[in-house]
Amino acid sequence: MTDQRKLLERALLQLRDTRARLAAAERAAREPISVLGAGVRLPGDVADLEAFWNLLRDGVDAVTPSVDTLDGHRPKPADRAENGRWAGLLTEVDGFDAGFFGISPAEAAKMDPQQRLVLEVAWEAMEDAGLPLETLQRAGTGVFLGVYNSDYLTLQYDDPAVINTYTAPGGAHSVLANRLSYLLDLRGPSLAVDTACSSSLMAVHLAVRALRHGECDIALAGGVNIILNPISTLVTEKVLPLAPGGRCRTFDAAADGIIRAEGCGVLVLTRESLAAGRRVRGVIRGTAANHDGRTNGLTAPNPRAQADLLRRALGDAGVRPEQVTYVEAHGTGTPLGDPIEVEALREVYGDGSLPCALGSVKTNFGHQEAAAGVTGLIKAMLVLEHGQVPPNVHLRRLNPEIDLAGSRLSAPAALTGLARGEHAPLAAVSSFGFGGANAHAIVQAPPPPPAGAATLGKLVLPLSSRDPAALVPLARAYAERLDGCDPAQAAAVCAAAGTRRTHLAHRLCLTAAGPAELVAKLGEVDGGAPAVPPRPPRVAFVFSGQGSQWAGMGTELLRREPVIAAEVAECDAVVRELAGWSVLEQLADGGRLHETEVAQVAIGALQLGLAALWRSWGVEPSAVTGHSMGEVTAAYAAGALDRAQAFDLLLRRARRAEEGAAGGAMASISLPPDRVRELIAASGSWADAPPAGTSAVTGAGGRVGVAAVNGPRSTVVAGERQAVVAVCDAAERLGANVRRLPSRYGFHSPMLDGQDERLAAELADLRPGPCTVPMYSTVTGALVQPGQLGAAHWGRNLRDAVRFSSAVSAIAATGVTVFVELGPHPVLLRDLGETLEEAGVRYRAVGSLRRGQPASATLDRSLADLYRAGLDVDWEAVLGAPPADVPLPAYPWQRRRHWLGEATQRADLGTAVPQAERAATIALFVRRRIADALGLDDVEQVPEDRPLADFALDSLVIVELKGQAESELGVTVPLQALLRVMHGGTALDLAAMIAKES
Repeated sequence: MTDQRKLLERALLQLRDTRARLAAAERAAREPISVLGAGVRLPGDVADLEAFWNLLRDGVDAVTPSVDTLDGHRPKPADRAENGRWAGLLTEVDGFDAGFFGISPAEAAKMDPQQRLVLEVAWEAMEDAGLPLETLQRAGTGVFLGVYNSDYLTLQYDDPAVINTYTAPGGAHSVLANRLSYLLDLRGPSLAVDTACSSSLMAVHLAVRALRHGECDIALAGGVNIILNPISTLVTEKVLPLAPGGRCRTFDAAADGIIRAEGCGVLVLTRESLAAGRRVRGVIRGTAANHDGRTNGLTAPNPRAQADLLRRALGDAGVRPEQVTYVEAHGTGTPLGDPIEVEALREVYGDGSLPCALGSVKTNFGHQEAAAGVTGLIKAMLVLEHGQVPPNVHLRRLNPEIDLAGSRLSAPAALTGLARGEHAPLAAVSSFGFGGANAHAIVQAPPPPPAGAATLGKLVLPLSSRDPAALVPLARAYAERLDGCDPAQAAAVCAAAGTRRTHLAHRLCLTAAGPAELVAKLGEVDGGAPAVPPRPPRVAFVFSGQGSQWAGMGTELLRREPVIAAEVAECDAVVRELAGWSVLEQLADGGRLHETEVAQVAIGALQLGLAALWRSWGVEPSAVTGHSMGEVTAAYAAGALDRAQAFDLLLRRARRAEEGAAGGAMASISLPPDRVRELIAASGSWADAPPAGTSAVTGAGGRVGVAAVNGPRSTVVAGERQAVVAVCDAAERLGANVRRLPSRYGFHSPMLDGQDERLAAELADLRPGPCTVPMYSTVTGALVQPGQLGAAHWGRNLRDAVRFSSAVSAIAATGVTVFVELGPHPVLLRDLGETLEEAGVRYRAVGSLRRGQPASATLDRSLADLYRAGLDVDWEAVLGAPPADVPLPAYPWQRRRHWLGEATQRADLGTAVPQAERAATIALFVRRRIADALGLDDVEQVPEDRPLADFALDSLVIVELKGQAESELGVTVPLQALLRVMHGGTALDLAAMIAKES
């Protein structure tokens, strides 16, 4: 019985688990999909959702006289002369910011403007969603785009000679989605959808399914339509009735057909469970798709199929039809199609107590074909968001074939309120293809923005662009956005700019104490910034020594930065136990900072707090070094010492220094160390340490030595005061600049002879761990080796000269170019800079704090410098989480005209040019194109003598390179020869081959 009972219990548990799994699968299969953001480009100069809503609310008719766009040129809407033909057209179709996407002018000229438009609008949708590109890349984002027009491709058929490598990918529907995935490095499903007029809503339907099935976590879905060739309008006219009256008069008795229109809309979608904490523009509760089946004609609608479609979408959404209070109809404005569609709508949605309004955005724009469905969906979202139903433009008298009597349906001709029930408002959207492929979606009003997010109140504003010219209009847009903001609102804008924007190559970062100062600084931006390196630069932490302390140091940071407060509190607990006094009290009071022990321990605690803060902000060191006592905190940062070991060492070291070096003096002399040693020898004093077997005291000058070599011409001497004065006087007679340091100690001088041995003896039990971050010692001027940081090393650290310049040079030799000094006041930046400049290193060096200055004027500015240098900053850690609904300016595109027959002028590489000169020109061209393909901003990152195989270029890039060379240089590039050189040659080899073949 016992065994049977265990079997039954196990079976019951398995049954419960199976049921739970089935329930979870069922929930996943019907999980609502959140719309995080949307981008639009619509007739009437609509480029964002606010402009779209204003147009809808005001009942604007955006239709204008139609114009042919074979050459890409379009007159402004107001300048288009009436010609009996009408369309809803975009203002411009030939402009494109090709450089933003790393596309050459030659390729951009062959790209269908629909592809170009999708790239820009998709980016705008990402920005509207507040999602940096890295978030989409991590999510395996899918791309689902509706398209079916091919006007641009057909324009090239008249002249086969202009067809080249870029023609096929520039015109293929599949590449519309694939190019977006490729350029943004999105790894989810990527497909173009062509079901004619329902293409974009069908794309949304497929995206919803992919999200629910876990094929991607984020999806970009939408569609695009651009009309260029009058032939395509002629083709359309043979299938769909074009309105003689020049308008889509949906539901109206005078409805007489469609007019064609353009547009683009892209949505950013994710599962509702992944949208927590974000602003949501709408929620897609359910979708469905079907086909009309066999009707009395391929293009004839089927009301029964339409009604079935609506019921299936409602079932997928898990809602009742009477809950829907707005329907965005397909509503083309045909005398037959409108009544058939309304018949199905009445059958499904006609009953209920709440009024339900019908509308069609085609009355504003015309029929946007492949973009119609997503435009209608975005309109429905705006209706739910604003709680108002815009007018159906041109509706004067209801079509007598449409019967709404006895139903709850209406077709408003004026702005009306949206009916509200006890549940969140729902809308439905239809889109029907002329081949019978239909889609329907149920969308719900967005939830209230989540509460609880709070910024840290800092005004640090990071801005970036792909083109330096874009920084000025971007700065102006942010100035306008911030004008009139209070400090909390301004801090929210800064936090949103840091956390919800992609950080691009050309950067600026502004800090301010108040909103007005920030607006003023934005208004002063008058140019771009150089591009940051393609990979973040490597960073070294430099821990300064004693002498940088000041009363009140760090007290503001302890209040402002919880990370520093937590770290210093940990240090305080250790020091209380080891020494019996409080670091926190001394930082606040500063009364004992003149004592070596207190000064060095307080500086050390503050340095550890600063290191923790920089790391929390995403600034991770690739190397660390420390000057004098700073080497102890550097060892902690490197992982070699724990906190208790570090402070025990600092305390013991400080006591030995106090005992041996008190009463001495120090001075900095602007001479090389060898010249200073000559002066010391001439004064009759010992240089560094006395020779073995001799006394530590010599001559009338007393004991003095080189205490630190900080730079090529920055040498510190230390020792007995009288001896130091003698050396300084000798240096001044040579014309050297001498700075007597405000120190009453002779650190790192012969005065400490014997104290080094005592310290080493006290540290006999010290057992350092391995360095997890490379550490460069200023005792040796080189990389710390395993086992080096034992007791003897710290004895030398107390007595020997500080080889700071050598340590910095060794770090720079590893490729580190950014140096962050950690201490209460920067005392090493000048010497560090002179060392690096003499070595020919392009570097960026910043401090952390400055004596007597607020953190906003020091630490924040240093962070801004690091951002401008190309570091990846954790902006949420710096600025806090912004509220979910902080609007930001959109990216200012730097568009240029790109059109067929107007590619970049070919370089003159005719046979009159010597072959060697041609090869050099071609080599530079090849290197630039490879740099572009790899996203590198500097052609020098593609050396002319480096094997091309090292760059691992894919086959498409190689083929594109062939096309670029032939198109832009006017040369011949045999593909097989190109592939051979790409496999084993350099840019110079490739250039020589092309020059020879040409």
